[in-house]
Amino acid sequence: CKPFSPREVVARIRAVLRRSRPPDAPLEPAVVLDEERFEARVHGHALSLTPVEFRLLGKLSSQPGRVFSREQLIGALYADHRVVSDRTVDSHVKNLRRKLIEAGIDPISAVYGVGYRFELPVDEDERPRR
Repeated sequence: CKPFSPREVVARIRAVLRRSRPPDAPLEPAVVLDEERFEARVHGHALSLTPVEFRLLGKLSSQPGRVFSREQLIGALYADHRVVSDRTVDSHVKNLRRKLIEAGIDPISAVYGVGYRFELPVDEDERPRR
């Protein structure tokens, strides 16, 4: 009955959608990396990444929630141990973030004074209740 809360309407719609999904339907991960084909997909759509961006996404997404320092990321990005500025990582992260945002997600966050973290947002239905 009226008046009703918009939050309640959203919660009811999510509940109906959750019940309509088959229980054994596999949930596809948001980011899929195929190292053999050198392809990255976000929600099934291919991303056009440079080799350094691909390795950066692979390193960050390998351990979601973990904060990687710039030095750790440089070690993962450049196997030939070339000397690069730690700000080079910032530039690669900026470019990768732009491509991921265009694909519909923004999972990379900066941790001030430490480095970067990869974390996909938790769906409201899966969030623990308080």
